[in-house]
Amino acid sequence: MIKIKREKRTLWVVNVILVMGLLFMGCLIMFRGLGPLDKEPQLPVAGIPVAYFNKEPISNSEWEEELKRKYGQEVLLHMLNRKAVFEEANALNIHISSDEVSSQLKKDMLGYDSEQAYYDEMETQLGLSPEDVATEMSYRLTLEQIAISDIHISDEEIDKYYKENGDQFEARTQLQLSVIKVSSQEEAQDVLDQLEQGATFTQMVKEHSIDVSSRDQDGKIGEVEWNDPFLPKEMLDAAASLQVNDIAGPFRWDEDYVVILLTDIITEEQEDTKQIRESIRKLLALNEAMPLTELEKLLRDKYDVSIVAYRGL
Repeated sequence: MIKIKREKRTLWVVNVILVMGLLFMGCLIMFRGLGPLDKEPQLPVAGIPVAYFNKEPISNSEWEEELKRKYGQEVLLHMLNRKAVFEEANALNIHISSDEVSSQLKKDMLGYDSEQAYYDEMETQLGLSPEDVATEMSYRLTLEQIAISDIHISDEEIDKYYKENGDQFEARTQLQLSVIKVSSQEEAQDVLDQLEQGATFTQMVKEHSIDVSSRDQDGKIGEVEWNDPFLPKEMLDAAASLQVNDIAGPFRWDEDYVVILLTDIITEEQEDTKQIRESIRKLLALNEAMPLTELEKLLRDKYDVSIVAYRGL
């Protein structure tokens, strides 16, 4: 049984929704599925066409030349950085486990509708498969551990930070919301009437919502925290009091009005004290460490990396 909660009209002026940024990719991998560093990408033989334009062939060598010209420096540096970083990690006996990679990925996925939505974003924005994402996360965590390997953080420093910033480590609760955005309060009331009479939320989204981005996702605006400063407070306060599948509204959102549906409540797993203290230790150590890009350069120099100039770079 869906419960519909109607709200009295209240004026609100808020900023636009904060667009989620990608959290960690420092380098762009142009050859998707690069895999082990010694394994060369399987490309067609140079003389074989890779495409045709108006029946005119475009050769593999032309394609490779253009890739090298535009992206060759970035890809080559990334490959060399990986070799230097993992060589140093072996020397320091630093090894990142798959559990550590999975744990960090779960943290990075917060704010996405689902694990699949996160990977879809990585694929769309960076051309990375789930395997590529895990590989890059392992690289990043390895580089961080090298950066802080000789930095000592005392228990007293950890205690002080925890006392001052303990709220940062509380398990977050996120609300998964869908909305129907319309241009007037009267139209929002009409939407509520139709929902009470048996219309489905998805149907109302398609027929009435003027928000194109959420309309194409059945009204979903993703997971938001109850105190998100970029969303109307009245709407979030009401959402926090709902049960899953409850509907409420209308709420003023900028110049428009919305009816909301709470589709899920997600509470992240609370870290234990040991995990929290380790997170603080790492955070404080990274604050003292050299920038990671400088560390990469230092390691390239240490392992005598040199780039032979060639056409395309």
